[in-house]
Formats: sequence, structure tokens, C-alpha cells
Amino acid sequence: MSSIKDVALKAGVSVKTVSRVLTNYKGVSAKTKLKVNDAMEELEFYPSAAAQALRGQEKGVVCVITEKLTTTPDSFDIIAGIQHECEKHGKLLMIGESGGNVKSFSRLVDDFRRQRAEAIIFATVYHKKVSIKESFNKCPLILVNCYESILRHPTIVPDDYLGAFHLTKELIKLGHTKIAYLTLSNDIAATPLRTKGFRKAHQEAGLREDNGLIVEGVCNDPNDEFAELENALKDIMSRPERPSAICCGNDKMAMRVFMLIRKMGYKIPETISIVGYDNYKIIAENLVPKLTTVSLPYFEMGQIAAQIAINKELQINTKTQEISGQLLLRDSHSSA
Repeated sequence: MSSIKDVALKAGVSVKTVSRVLTNYKGVSAKTKLKVNDAMEELEFYPSAAAQALRGQEKGVVCVITEKLTTTPDSFDIIAGIQHECEKHGKLLMIGESGGNVKSFSRLVDDFRRQRAEAIIFATVYHKKVSIKESFNKCPLILVNCYESILRHPTIVPDDYLGAFHLTKELIKLGHTKIAYLTLSNDIAATPLRTKGFRKAHQEAGLREDNGLIVEGVCNDPNDEFAELENALKDIMSRPERPSAICCGNDKMAMRVFMLIRKMGYKIPETISIVGYDNYKIIAENLVPKLTTVSLPYFEMGQIAAQIAINKELQINTKTQEISGQLLLRDSHSSA
């Protein structure tokens, strides 16, 4: 890498003159500034961030630690939202992947602190409980899509309860009184919240939900999490009063349900309505018919996290913010 001495030699000036140009010292002529800037460009010289920080000129760095968010297309919007805010405020964004490894997380925290991070954002692929051992008294931590058992840091999570409530309410409004719910694993934080929303919509409408229609739609098969889905569907559809609508735990499950339910001879949405959750666009917008679903507000969650990271006044109020997704009405559901 080129040094400040290399720049001085190339421009034919002293090291002190180069330093003055870097600090916008007013006593340097325009001609000299041009020579120094041309030399820096030709040598691909960039001033040290650490040196700039010592002079009070640091750009400001926001750091993100993820598990594997950068390679997960349905969750990547969290990063996009953070990036959007950082660009707007002229902040440098640094991203590190921990892969879910505790030691990697701790190492990244240390590395980012050495980079003089203003704040660190920790974002997970799905809504889950986490345990943070490190202290963040000087450099604040913001949690996105995850939470601790004891609230210590600003936390932003999706409002899974409200999303499922509005989705179920839409089906009930269209006359569906028998609605099946194929859930994700109960180990996922979103599942009990969405189930609660599903039940609440029934209660508000004066309907008694059928517990036999609430079935876990995933299994522990490492090669196919939906390996038992066909059997679950057969059981549900063979009941004396079969459901007229099926809520799926996510859009990936809904895609499999589309195939299986057609294999069983049903038409979507003519004989049965099917809805998903997540708004995984590559699925929801390409299924035929297009999938009614609820979006996960990842972009907005990322924006809010970055706003807290940048604004010290927002860091004072440690609280949990639940962000509502959008109910997206497409063509996979109709009147009962």
C-alpha cells in the first residue's frame, strides 16, 4: 500500500504539505492541492481511518453481525434497510457473518470495536431467542429479528401475532368458518405468536377454532422438512367437515401444499383457498394463482435498527419494537 511519503515524493512536496491537504488546511494553494490529489489518485492512496479518527474526522462506522443473512434471499432485506439508512447519513457499513458460532460472534464484536464502531447490529435469519454474553456499555448493541429473555438492548422484531390475526380475519370475512393451520416448528418464536393471532381472529368472529385443524406442517427430516406434509394434508382433508381454507406456516410450505392439494384433486381457489406467510417473492409472485400472504417487514426493521445505531438519543430508550407486516391479497384465496 502507498504511504503518505510516497504521495509527497510523487507530488514533489513535503509530508507536512500532504498532511495539510488531508486535513483541509486553508494555507495550501489550489495548485498544490491539485498536485497532491492527483498523486493520491494515481497511487491509489487512502488516508488511514484510525489517523482520521485521531484528528476528529472519522466518517462513522455502523457494523452488522449476522448468522448467514447475506446469503439468505428471503431475509436479506434487513441488510438492505440498514444500508439504505447508512448511505443517507454518510455512514460506513461493515458486515460480518458469524455462522451462528458463539466464538465467531465474540471475535467479530472485538474486531468491530477496534474499527471504532458507533454501534453494532445483530440480525438473525428468523425470529428467535438469543443469548448475548458480551457487555455493550460503550458501543451499543441493537437486536433485529431476535430477542433476549431479559430486555437489555433495543430490539426490533416482526409482529407475527398481528400478521396472522389479519390474515385469518380476511379469510373469515370471506365466509370461511373451517380453516386449517399448518404451522412451522413450535421451537420457532413466530409459531406460538402466529397461532395466537389465528385463534384470536376466530374468537373475535365468535367462531370456535377446531384444534384438530391446527397441525405442525414440518418435521425433523434433514433432507426434506415437509416430508410428512402429504400425510398431514390427507388427515385434514378427510375430516367429516373439511376445511375450506388452509393457512401455511410460510410461503415455502404453501408451494408444496399447492402441489399436494392439486394431486388430491382440489382446485385453488375454486374448491379450497390457500394462503402463506413471509412474502418470499420468488415463490409468492410466481405460483399460479399468485399467493396471498403476509410480508415480513425486514427492510423497515433494518431501517429502524440503523436509525437507532446512528442516533444516540434513540439508544437511551431500551425497548422492543414490534413491526407489522403487510397483508398482500392475491389470487390464491376466494369466498367460501
